[in-house]
Amino acid sequence: MVDEVRGLPTGAVEHCPWCSAEIAPALHTCPACGATLVGDNDATLPGVTALDPEAIARAARGTTPPRRSRMLSWISGDYPEPDEVPARPGSLGPPPPEVRREMLRLEIAAEVANLSAEAESIAAESEAEARARRASVSPAPTASPTAPSAAQDEAGPPPA
Repeated sequence: MVDEVRGLPTGAVEHCPWCSAEIAPALHTCPACGATLVGDNDATLPGVTALDPEAIARAARGTTPPRRSRMLSWISGDYPEPDEVPARPGSLGPPPPEVRREMLRLEIAAEVANLSAEAESIAAESEAEARARRASVSPAPTASPTAPSAAQDEAGPPPA
């Protein structure tokens, strides 16, 4: 992107091809980005001004990663993908009746355990509510008639 000085009228403004800043036509470097504006036009930079043929060839070849030891593969979690073996016929079929019966028994036992825990929870909640109701209904303790009040203690004994 190196330009030669063109025959522009005096006072004309050019733009830097790298950063698009306005520059005077006689400058050899851009004051904004420091890019060289006048120089060899044959300079090619692989990857910047031209495609790198070696990079294209490497991408077309496709590289395989180097083989790693099994220990490093185990630590990093990179396992070689095994060749898939087709499943044998009947391997994905329903389980035999005795296995299905055991599965159903376990499912019923789990449901019974859930329901009994729920029933215990409901009983505990109702008991707590009943206690709260009894506490709010019972009257506050009052002074007994035989006990002298604080006002009588200060005034002295009652007149006879």
